[in-house]
Amino acid sequence: MKILTLILSILVFFGAGYVLIIDFKPSLEMNNILYTALLVILMLICITGVLYNFPFLVKQRRNVKKIIYNSYSNKRISNKEFDQQYSIL
Repeated sequence: MKILTLILSILVFFGAGYVLIIDFKPSLEMNNILYTALLVILMLICITGVLYNFPFLVKQRRNVKKIIYNSYSNKRISNKEFDQQYSIL
């Protein structure tokens, strides 16, 4: 689902940018100002969507060391209380 929203945000961003460049008219009419402002707001929303979903695409692997307690291991730290409570023999 996140990959879908990322792709949709990128497509809408480029679509709104294309429409903004093609239909841009440097005038002070209220309709043109509102139209341009709405396109800019739409592009900012798309940028927010891309920034929110981008870490999903570039996920880095975290190196997590697993700690496994093995009572038969030679390298383990001995805990006498634990060994007394949970000893098999």
